[in-house]
Amino acid sequence: MNPNIGRRTLLKSLSAGAGGLAFLPLINKLTALEAGTYKTPKRVVFVMFGNGFHEKGSVPLELPAPGLEGKDTKSYPLKALTLPFDIEPFTPWKNRLTIVHGLRSGPVHPDHGAGFGALAAVNVGVGDDKRRNVVAETIDAAIARKLGGIFPLLNLGIDPGQPATKAIRCSSAWGPGQPLAAQCRPELAYESLFGGIGATKNDFALRTNLLDLLKGDVKALRSQLRGTELTQLDYQIDAFESLGRREAQLAKMFDQGLLSKAAPKLPTPYPVKFTDTVTAQFDIAASAIVTGLTNVVTITSELCTVRGNYTGISDMGTHGVGHNETDVKLNLTGLDILPKVRRHMAERTAALLQRLAEMPEDGGTMLDNTLVVFMSDSANRQHTHGENWPFVLLGNLGGRIKTNQLVVYPIKTDSPTYSGTQNRIMTAAAENPTLNAFYNTLLHAVGAPRDHFNLVGPDQKNPVLAGPLRELLV
Repeated sequence: MNPNIGRRTLLKSLSAGAGGLAFLPLINKLTALEAGTYKTPKRVVFVMFGNGFHEKGSVPLELPAPGLEGKDTKSYPLKALTLPFDIEPFTPWKNRLTIVHGLRSGPVHPDHGAGFGALAAVNVGVGDDKRRNVVAETIDAAIARKLGGIFPLLNLGIDPGQPATKAIRCSSAWGPGQPLAAQCRPELAYESLFGGIGATKNDFALRTNLLDLLKGDVKALRSQLRGTELTQLDYQIDAFESLGRREAQLAKMFDQGLLSKAAPKLPTPYPVKFTDTVTAQFDIAASAIVTGLTNVVTITSELCTVRGNYTGISDMGTHGVGHNETDVKLNLTGLDILPKVRRHMAERTAALLQRLAEMPEDGGTMLDNTLVVFMSDSANRQHTHGENWPFVLLGNLGGRIKTNQLVVYPIKTDSPTYSGTQNRIMTAAAENPTLNAFYNTLLHAVGAPRDHFNLVGPDQKNPVLAGPLRELLV
């Protein structure tokens, strides 16, 4: 018997049953392989945080910010340079790393966060306007249109120190008036991705392990697979099991009556620490990518504005932190606290990279075909007025992005970040590329080139503003 016929029949059976959604990415891959149409998928992850990305936290130690001043675009290899505290967790990935300085915000005015403007590279107003005005497509949505997926764009939010917000529209949009909601509660994000198959939503005590329903099908499918596809199946199974482990433990405790006897009565809504929520959302994002449910993820810390507090790091409000006020409990200033916040985000991002590096794919790993964009929603400080907007890129999208470099467009020092500090900010030259050119570069990298990204009027014909940035593309 032709083994491909048996596998094809099995795949049809599995796709029609309980495992249809769970293993659809693998089913689609095998189907495309048989048809000769398979292409290794590309993936892009945006990691956003608030209160700016100070140069001290994003410039290698051997090149202090004032040393970057100049009138020419420069490139420095990162191999021999030391990453600062904020992004030091990226050191093992330095050969896949690119740091960019000198990009201007252009039309974006990120004061207390840029709202939808951060990823759209357009002006959406200030104050409450930036949380309501959705005037253009954002870059994550534009990339998701190209890369597709069962969930084309997974948007996960972290609402620091706030009540358990379910979802909020804050960063991403398919187009004018079409915002996407960021899911801020990890348990609801889990349910939307993994809990609707063979399980009863909103009731962990009644959930059924998806894999228990699929044991026979999985065993039969494993016998038909070899090499990378077999490994991918095993990793998918592991991802489902790791996400379901907490639910299984809670269900067991419920059955034994331990929850009702020992568990305290939790307040409603349930409070969650900033640090814990960040960790949970990154774990969910990693599993969603590994299982093939999505190719584009946006993780939005602080929801593109200033609110709440960094519980788990500091109980002082994030607004005061950004203004370099002092946390009297910790005896730390805001400029001492923010590096810890950014480092926590970097640590979870590094864990995501490691997870992808462990996942074999088409002769390499998933990390080989992934790009992570690590950025602030506020350029280089809480109150930004067109200064330098730093970016850290991790990964090369299958060889499309140049790595192991620090790229600095013409830049100069400006006033101190805040009165009385020695941490100086940088200002990009008026002729420098803007976010629009950078985002257009990402579109070229994923194979969806455009003449420009969200430029209007004469700016559409300006090659510096339109992009792409040749310093970043292979």
